[in-house]
Amino acid sequence: MISLAQVRADTPACEHLIHFNNAGCALSPAAVTTAVTNHLRLEQELGGYEAANEAERNIAAFYPELAKLLHCDESEIAFMESATRAWQSALLSLDLQPGDQVLTADNEYASNYLSLLYLSRRHGVELITIPSGDDGLIDPQRIADSITAKTRAVALTHVASQRGDVQAITEVGEIALENGLVFLVDACQSVGQIELNLKQIKCDFLCGTGRKYLRGPRGTGFLYANRETTQSLVPPAIDLHSANWASPSEFEIKAGAIRFESWERNVAGMIGLGKALKYANSLGMESIEARVRLLAESLNRRLQSIDGVEVHERSANLSGIVTLSRVNTEAGTLRENLQTLGVNTSVAKKQNARLDLDSVLDRDVLRASLHYYNSEEEVTRFVDLLAAS
Repeated sequence: MISLAQVRADTPACEHLIHFNNAGCALSPAAVTTAVTNHLRLEQELGGYEAANEAERNIAAFYPELAKLLHCDESEIAFMESATRAWQSALLSLDLQPGDQVLTADNEYASNYLSLLYLSRRHGVELITIPSGDDGLIDPQRIADSITAKTRAVALTHVASQRGDVQAITEVGEIALENGLVFLVDACQSVGQIELNLKQIKCDFLCGTGRKYLRGPRGTGFLYANRETTQSLVPPAIDLHSANWASPSEFEIKAGAIRFESWERNVAGMIGLGKALKYANSLGMESIEARVRLLAESLNRRLQSIDGVEVHERSANLSGIVTLSRVNTEAGTLRENLQTLGVNTSVAKKQNARLDLDSVLDRDVLRASLHYYNSEEEVTRFVDLLAAS
């Protein structure tokens, strides 16, 4: 059971604003900010290398905490500067050839889809895009039916940036495994709000960012790389951290997910992300997910009663992300008006969702994304302000 009073006390900004922009960048617990600033001060006092040596245990804590959260082995975890870099590193390690097919969906994150388009244009990889159904979900059977002898990989976003529907990645993982396909999952919007058990999901790669529902610092992310999959893969780039220089003309790529890491990193951010992961683990993902769903369902239900407001989530499988439109009011105007009243939201722009918002809705939408430290009173305040707008 989560103590709302305690988690709000641990989040100082809750005193003066309503933060419904957790899908963009969540508010960090005070302990995370303290860990980051303490290390920056240590660098100032000792020097960067010396501070890293001093903080070696705090730096290394990131790996077991994330492994615990995801139910995987520490050796399968790589620290990355962003989820996009993590996803690209995984994709580019596959050595796809002209004519190879990659299956994806029309809700795919913009940066991921751009990377796939880039592979298609530069290397002749064929991109097959599966449309979502009327309920906003990708039917796993449609993915299965789209597999051919040329299919090499499936890429799927668990929860999209522009809609809060939760995709069936466990079922898709089974299909990919049965057909010998590499399965890449973008969990940016789900990790930290939905329990992820990689023993059940059976994906080859899964990426996430620290700044969203994990409540970590910006400039941090991770890549899960299945140990069996990575044994035969070569990362798109290496350095003296991910490989050993064995002789003047030879090198050896290190075993495990470390092969995707770089030596240079945001050390203070890595320490902060480790603290954020520890905080999430202390609360328990089951409790976090239950509370986030409760708040999102409450918001979704109340929004249905406001004339002129349309909610765009179409399935019963909801996350903490709720997207909406207001008749005769641009999403950007709504966001600005709410911010002046102390409510943070964000706008999902149609140019960043060409296959969804652009082609289906043809407009930007307001995105309200809730976390466990939000309250029912904040939901009520948000709905009242929206109704009065």
